[in-house]
This record gives sequence, structure tokens and C-alpha cells, in this order.
Amino acid sequence: MVGRGALTKPWIFKEFKDGDSWNIDVKERIEIYRTLACYMKDHFGDDVMGRKKSWNFLPWHFEFFARYVDLPEEEFSQQSVQQPLIQNRLILPNDASPLETLLANRSTETHDFIASILWESASNEDAVQKLQQLAESHKFKEILLNGGSKQKEDEVLSNLPKGKAGKWEKRRGRTPAPKRTEEEIAEIRAERAAKKKRILDEGGELPYNPSHDR
Repeated sequence: MVGRGALTKPWIFKEFKDGDSWNIDVKERIEIYRTLACYMKDHFGDDVMGRKKSWNFLPWHFEFFARYVDLPEEEFSQQSVQQPLIQNRLILPNDASPLETLLANRSTETHDFIASILWESASNEDAVQKLQQLAESHKFKEILLNGGSKQKEDEVLSNLPKGKAGKWEKRRGRTPAPKRTEEEIAEIRAERAAKKKRILDEGGELPYNPSHDR
């Protein structure tokens, strides 16, 4: 439950620590999102390859971030008992600002634009300014008009295995590791057996393996 909540509002841990709700505004949200982009820069590298690796994750996170709606406990506590609020797909109010409308958009094109701005911005203020310009731009109005490309909502929220024999779907951006051949498996087993024999011949003890107790 906490993990699902953190996907939508990662500052949930600050609320736990402080023992209080954080009524965050749109600019503070952007600062947090840019912090994530900066963490990815530090981890993957601030170059073409680092950006390419980060793009397996950063735009995807906005599929969840876009679901955030301020839900004060005093107003929504009873409703949360009846149904998980993350499932409600609450619609933004009519008086939502262009910036709030941008961050709530579910289009994958929008998520890519936002991620690019956060990655390239020199500061939080720069990010807010550029996102504001995007929110008021003609290209975002076209996305609002045409709908853009969206993923099915249930695809992102589902944890269930799909496909034959219950195999998990391949994660976005990750290629499966190559499978070993029968010859390679036999060679590995032979090496392990020789290592065990050498340890026993030298009077040593094999590491404890709990599977031997079964």
C-alpha cells in the first residue's frame, strides 16, 4: 500500500517522518520531480548514454505522478475506506492552472516532454518556467485536443503475470539475459563439483546450505 502511494506521491515518507500531511503546491512537486531527474543524472551519467538509460525509467514515472490529486484527509478519509483513492481517476477541477493540467496529463508524449525539461533545466526555477511555457504552448494544446498516445490504465497498475505459463511481461527497456547452453551448464556444474572435492580433500568444510535440510 505504501509503495503504491509512493509511486504517486514520493513525499509520502516525509509525511510519515513528520507525522503530518504535506499540502504541497505545484512548484514544490516540480522540485521533487527534478530531484529525481538529478539523481538519475548522478547514477547513469550526464551524457547521451546516461540520458538513454534514464529514459527507461524517468518518463515512465509520470504515468504515476500524473495521477496525483490533493486529497485532504478530513475530506476524503471516508471515501478512502470505501474504495482506494488511486483507483478513482479523479478529474482535475475546472479552475486548475495550465501547469497543473500539464502535470496531470496521461499522454506519453507529455511525459517525455516533461522529463526532457527536467533533465535539461539548470535550476528548479528554470524547470518551472519551461514547464509553464510548455503548458501554454500550441503543441500541448494539440495533445489535449487529440488525446495523445496513452497506455491502458490497467497495464500500469497490474502486478499480475501475463502470457503463457504465467511468465512475467518483459520490463520496459530491459533485455533478458542470454540463456546458457547445456554444455555451459555442464561445465559450471563440473567446476563446482571439483571445487567441493578440493575443499574436502584439504580437510575443509563446505558452506552450510539450508536446502540440504529439506
